Amino acid sequence: MNDVRSMYQHEPDDFLVIESKDKGSSYKDKYHKKREVILECGLRPSDAFFEIDDGRVEDGQVFVLDRLRIDVSGLKKPLVKLEFSSLVVFEVEDEKGDEHEVEVDLLFKLIRVTNGEKEVVQSWRYLYEIDVENRIDELEVEMSQPFTVTFCDKPTSDLHEYIMLVEGVDFEGEFDALRVVKPDLSAIAQGQC
Repeated sequence: MNDVRSMYQHEPDDFLVIESKDKGSSYKDKYHKKREVILECGLRPSDAFFEIDDGRVEDGQVFVLDRLRIDVSGLKKPLVKLEFSSLVVFEVEDEKGDEHEVEVDLLFKLIRVTNGEKEVVQSWRYLYEIDVENRIDELEVEMSQPFTVTFCDKPTSDLHEYIMLVEGVDFEGEFDALRVVKPDLSAIAQGQC
């Protein structure tokens, strides 16, 4: 029987001798450069307390939740990973009619400001909606939900400011409270080359 293992019998002297040669520190510096990492945390985080008039959330409310500045001017092909977290807290009820509906629709926007130019780089929608069609007297909802997003941006090598906003879009029900609390925006950046 022909077996590949039996085709070549090696002797201990048949092993190759590998010579390792130190190429010097300049080689290591050239090919193993340390990549600078920049970490920035938000400046002046601020909770959003939506104005409520007689159970109705007022229209057109926009809040700055957090912002940060990050200088990536020293990085080649910068990559910035942003992370935002918060809690969406609300108390709402609906006690009119046979059908009950509660809705909270918020729009979160991440804005990048570079050299005075503003650009919405990403937006996210928070939607909580519940419809109950059976015959109950009222629907009450007290909610505290985390809202967390991440985003990778490839900006120019410059000084950038990132701002996280929240705005009210649509609401159903009679509100006692609506707020976005404990906002936290952070960024980590590194060059790709």
